[in-house]
Amino acid sequence: MLDSFDPGKWTVFHAAHLLNRAGFGGTPEEIAALHKLGMRAAVNRLIAGDEDDDLFPPPVLTTPEEWVERRQQQRQAEGDIQRRALQKESRVEERKQLLALREWWLNRMRYTPYPLREKMTLFWHGHFATSFEKVNLALFIWQQNETLRAGSLGNFRKLTKAVARDPAMMRYLDTDKSSKTKPNENFSRELMELFTLGEGVLYTEQDVREGARAFAGYRISPRDLQWIWAKKQADTGEKSFMGKSGKFTGDDVVDIICDQPECADFMARKFLKFFAVEEPSDHAVKALGAEFRSSGYDIKPTLRALFTSAEFYSPAAMRSQVKSPVQWVVQSAKVLDTPMISFKVLDPALGQMGQTLFGPPNVKGWDGGRAWITSATLLLRYNLAGYMVNGRGISGAKGKPGVNVRLDRIAPKDLRADAGKLCDALAFRLINDNLRAADRERLVEFVRERGAEASDSTLRDLLHLMMSTPEYQLT
Repeated sequence: MLDSFDPGKWTVFHAAHLLNRAGFGGTPEEIAALHKLGMRAAVNRLIAGDEDDDLFPPPVLTTPEEWVERRQQQRQAEGDIQRRALQKESRVEERKQLLALREWWLNRMRYTPYPLREKMTLFWHGHFATSFEKVNLALFIWQQNETLRAGSLGNFRKLTKAVARDPAMMRYLDTDKSSKTKPNENFSRELMELFTLGEGVLYTEQDVREGARAFAGYRISPRDLQWIWAKKQADTGEKSFMGKSGKFTGDDVVDIICDQPECADFMARKFLKFFAVEEPSDHAVKALGAEFRSSGYDIKPTLRALFTSAEFYSPAAMRSQVKSPVQWVVQSAKVLDTPMISFKVLDPALGQMGQTLFGPPNVKGWDGGRAWITSATLLLRYNLAGYMVNGRGISGAKGKPGVNVRLDRIAPKDLRADAGKLCDALAFRLINDNLRAADRERLVEFVRERGAEASDSTLRDLLHLMMSTPEYQLT
């Protein structure tokens, strides 16, 4: 098992680390409250996240009935010109709904009282990756997001089976067209290569073909747009898969894969990379994999073991992870205690920084890590920080701050009179760490040169400076 972290060494910096990785960060007050609980109680509070669907109703989306009617109108169109016009109208409407979904999810990440559920939903979105560019129906995208959220902290076997039956995944990897006469291998291959085992681990090309047979007959009902099993298209014959024989279904295939220790290790490595360190040790992978398998693939106890481990709080893990674009924008709103910036600015910025929600680049999802940072994306992060606090750096900003930063709450009058204390307070708020001596000296001198007491203008410039450092890009 993983080596445990000594609860007696739990500091406010460890609490901040936990809140950043198991969520999207928080204010100094939120970090202090979490620290006060102690490590185990803090971890349990995050893991015990409840339902919050009532707080975040989804935007208006095309209903199954409307979709059926739309398709009928296109089929009954008088000529190609009318049909193309109806198809274009449909694409425009679906794109509008997609944008509404992106804004809805970003705000949910920002305001949810249960951040780990949203963080895990984001993790699964990158793991079981699908893109609207092929799915083309916002309702399917939302349904999948809800499926991932519902299973985010549940059981991996059950979640994988649910994803196999998810209309967005079926359309994305062509399971909805697979039949016993023409089994499509896309989902079967990615199930093993990307979702459960890793490229070339245990399975053969024969297993891919046999797995495809097991998923043949998966269809999307034209009535309610839900999964159905089309028996006439299904292959109910004998199959040989990973050394076993039987009349396997898709669920059987998932179970056989999950029975392999390599599956638990594969997922353990992904959990460690996402939450802890870019290059986890073999010992940590094996230990967490054993925990995952012994739990019956339950996610909560596995994350509890990870979040209370020495590996998670090691120097290699603390403040070493490059923030994803989504983490950057949500965490920035959290630490500044502001709403999200205008979605009209935010959505294209996220795209330019490399992370468009519901639009990963391919079935592998996002590479993450250092791949998030290039000279262009780093400059955009700096400019976006300037836009948030000063209204500069983004085309059309016109000097108006992108969000209402409550400067009186971030830096009360007594704090502004002491440049050293001001810089220390902002350093903890923004980077959850102490400044390096040389950096602190430069920032303190910057504040003092602007006057005996930091004005609002000075404070905004100081925030921009600190958010434009390499340290702020890490969490």
